[in-house]
Amino acid sequence: MLRFILLASVLGLAACAAPESSGPIVQMPALSATLACNAGDVRTCPAGGCTAANPGEQSTLYISLEVPARGGAGRFCIATGCEDATYTPRVSNAPFAWTMRTNDRTNYTADLQISGDQRSFTLSEGAPGTTNTWTGTCSPAGS
Repeated sequence: MLRFILLASVLGLAACAAPESSGPIVQMPALSATLACNAGDVRTCPAGGCTAANPGEQSTLYISLEVPARGGAGRFCIATGCEDATYTPRVSNAPFAWTMRTNDRTNYTADLQISGDQRSFTLSEGAPGTTNTWTGTCSPAGS
């Protein structure tokens, strides 16, 4: 009986010591290198997305991104200047997907997808009633 009580106590303490889960852990493959990505045009679509009847509006608004190979601290630049950005892996059907956040000069939260060959990207940022989407090219940073 004493052995049973001791075993129950040990198991109870082990359960108390187990860390609480904070949600699913996203395991993503790393990029081959830190990437420098650039785009010059943005497509602005109404809420619900662009359609054949309403293709949205395309305009020139240059951006560049520095995306670290394993996510984390990088950079985001828009026509008016650059700032720090954080890239957090997210679950997606895309080969490489992150949520990009800025909170310095701008306050963007955007979805970033990089193609499997790491040569192109799509960055989509939603504003009230619209979505801004850039598509562009990527190359290893410093090349």
